[in-house]
Amino acid sequence: MDFAAGTYVCAREEVERLVADIATEFKAHPDYGPRLMEEGFDDRQWTIVWEEGPEEWAYHAGDRVTAPAGTFLEPVSYYVLAVCLI
Repeated sequence: MDFAAGTYVCAREEVERLVADIATEFKAHPDYGPRLMEEGFDDRQWTIVWEEGPEEWAYHAGDRVTAPAGTFLEPVSYYVLAVCLI
């Protein structure tokens, strides 16, 4: 599934690349890395969850990885990151 809001579309593949970038940047263990949730909190965002990640990784992700075009990163909690459509 892809999400669209206004004139922007964010394909699942783009967010999967972001998840891989987060895993690389924060040196995730291969068995316990960040996960892309199948459903977000609403239909305008993707949700990345990583309870096993470094402390408060979601608050620092925006400074260390690049969001897909037409999106911005919004920490929901210390281990949940929303990829929101503009």
